[in-house]
Amino acid sequence: MKSFFSIFRRSAGELKNIRCLTVTGILVALFVILDMYSIRIGDFIKINLAFLPLASVGMLFGPVPAMLAALAGDFVGCFVSGQTPLPLLSLTAMSEGLIYGVLLYGKHSRALTAFSVIARLTDSLVISILMNTSVLMYYGFMSRTMEQFITRIVKTGIELIFFIPIIIFVLQIVQTFYNNIVKGRYSHSSGDE
Repeated sequence: MKSFFSIFRRSAGELKNIRCLTVTGILVALFVILDMYSIRIGDFIKINLAFLPLASVGMLFGPVPAMLAALAGDFVGCFVSGQTPLPLLSLTAMSEGLIYGVLLYGKHSRALTAFSVIARLTDSLVISILMNTSVLMYYGFMSRTMEQFITRIVKTGIELIFFIPIIIFVLQIVQTFYNNIVKGRYSHSSGDE
């Protein structure tokens, strides 16, 4: 249990790093853009790839920056789109950041691949189906009919077929780019390493 809490301590320490703040800011902007250009099907189904920047923050910097990035992305997205931020939806966004940060932080190669699958499954089942559905029903954006609930389950299952390979591929690229370009350039220019 001690090692679980040490993830949060290490992750919070990342916030002191200028690379963390810079890369997270860029990924939050990408999160907002991807969320704005999502595909809407009906009133309660939205398909987008906004989870990828959030998963990237979680992988690179851990749960604390990932939760803050999710919260910032939610607020900026609401501001840009003219919507009112809803506290329960902000909480689900932060929970998504928590999942990606806890499961992906510090993972490499095969472990990253395995935990990418676990993180995406957890996000889909816990956040999308359980939390978001409940919140959407609570705020009145979705009725409590079994038809809408089954539609969300089917939509989430279909998404998984596509999103699991995408998250594996994208996170490997992000990690390689970050390690070779961002960290490498900063280390060489500052004389570190």
